[in-house]
Amino acid sequence: MNLKSKKMYILISAVVLIILAAVLFITNFYYLELSVPKETITLEYGVDKVSNIKFLRKTLLNKEGTPLKTHIEGNLNSKKLGSYKVTFVTSYKNKMYSEEHTVKIVDTLPPEIKLTSNPDHHTSPGTEYVEEGYTATDIHDGDLTDQVVRKAKKNVITYTVSDSSGNVAKAKRKIKYNDAVPPVITLTGDAEMYFTIGQDFTDPGYTATDDVDGDLTSAVSVEGTVDGHKKGTYTLIYRVTDSSKNACEIQRIVHVGDFAAPVITLQGEGRIYVKVGEAYVDPGYSATDNVDGNVTSKVVIGGGVDTSKMGRNTVTYTVTDAAGNTTTASRSVYVYMKQAIANPVNPGNKVVYLTFDDGPGKYTARLLDILDKYGVKATFFVTNQFPAYQNMIGETHRRGHTIALHTYTHNYANIYSSEDAYYNDLSLIHNLCVSQTGVIPTIVRFPGGTNNKISMSYCTGIMTALTQSISYHGYLYCDWNVSSGDAAPVPPTREQVAANVIAGIQRNNVSIVLQHDIKSFSVEAVDDIIFWGLENGYTFLPMTDTTPMVHYTPQN
Repeated sequence: MNLKSKKMYILISAVVLIILAAVLFITNFYYLELSVPKETITLEYGVDKVSNIKFLRKTLLNKEGTPLKTHIEGNLNSKKLGSYKVTFVTSYKNKMYSEEHTVKIVDTLPPEIKLTSNPDHHTSPGTEYVEEGYTATDIHDGDLTDQVVRKAKKNVITYTVSDSSGNVAKAKRKIKYNDAVPPVITLTGDAEMYFTIGQDFTDPGYTATDDVDGDLTSAVSVEGTVDGHKKGTYTLIYRVTDSSKNACEIQRIVHVGDFAAPVITLQGEGRIYVKVGEAYVDPGYSATDNVDGNVTSKVVIGGGVDTSKMGRNTVTYTVTDAAGNTTTASRSVYVYMKQAIANPVNPGNKVVYLTFDDGPGKYTARLLDILDKYGVKATFFVTNQFPAYQNMIGETHRRGHTIALHTYTHNYANIYSSEDAYYNDLSLIHNLCVSQTGVIPTIVRFPGGTNNKISMSYCTGIMTALTQSISYHGYLYCDWNVSSGDAAPVPPTREQVAANVIAGIQRNNVSIVLQHDIKSFSVEAVDDIIFWGLENGYTFLPMTDTTPMVHYTPQN
């Protein structure tokens, strides 16, 4: 190698060494810097994460830097808006590095409004838009749907909502108007009619309405006719179209034929009373049919009247016309032993009749013991509304008290629905009492009293009718002239009941007292009433057929 070559080799080697030394120097020369090198760091709530802020090891060749494990010291709460003083700390080559910064958690993003949209939804012209739905949510505040302000202007709905940081969001919906709803035809009367032959048919009528056009009744066309004098089935077609060409069509089927049943007319009353042993003579009847005319000869009489014993008999009258239409009428025939006749006897002065309604019940036994203690006899207007205690009817009779009738079910809606319903119920309690006592009761008390108005809700005039017919069934009826007040909406005390009765007794020479043995406080008051009465010279008696009856004037 010549000298020149050696010098060149040495020069090149020196350059390489210099370059290597420079690279080594640059590589080992580093500095640390936060990834967000600002004195005040602003983070968006729910979007930016403080954990993404790290120290970076940077060099001249690596300006992007290499992240280092960094932890934060301070009271930073990333779930709460506000400013926080924090220190970012890292360790590199056994050396600690730290920087103090202010971190602000802010909410600058507006809420998001999402509109629900149904592609088939439309609004008829002239009508109000029916909301399809919407939601509003915010990263910080959550669900804000109920805070959305909705305003309609022309064919646009604007939805606006603000979050707690004052960020505002808006959305708009353009209303689609389309008259896609057809008119509606409403028939007066049935869509399928049965018309009695022999008279001109008149259409019962119809109406037509449209959500946009309004009343379209005058625009309805009717196709078809009905011959009311010719048997057959006819079809009427009703059509109408609105201004948007939406059409509606419905039908009515009319059957023409003999669909009316004959009419039976009973002569005389529908309720007849006959004494035991007397002959029953039917007052007569007639029957006519709109097509067949007089069909009285076709009437078939069913049932019979047995006048040998008391009881209710039903006579039925049935007739069928040539078309097979049948009608039935009935007449009730009551066979009675004798008419109950009031034959009152003056019981004397200062007489008290204690009477108890609605039992027997769970307090009746206690009442009987109180009466026995004083040797006083009373009158019980009994029911069977508490069947578990019905045997107390017999026990009450055995202890010498009078058993009178009140009601079997005590169901006003049933009892006062008709005279027949009342007497059917009365017959049930009558039979129960006879089976328990062997004695036929003769005194009744109408539920609610003769002057009750509740019966008006079920049958007009029934109380007047019952007071006129009750004697034909062998009964006397009785109300009261002294009320204990024990059935008041707010239950009185034992002392109040006793005071009410004593005050009432003092106003009468002969007192018929109303109490209820299903009320414990009223039963206990009897002790006080009897003690006071005996102490003041009053006589307590049970009711009989000769007791002067108190009658109220019927209000129905």
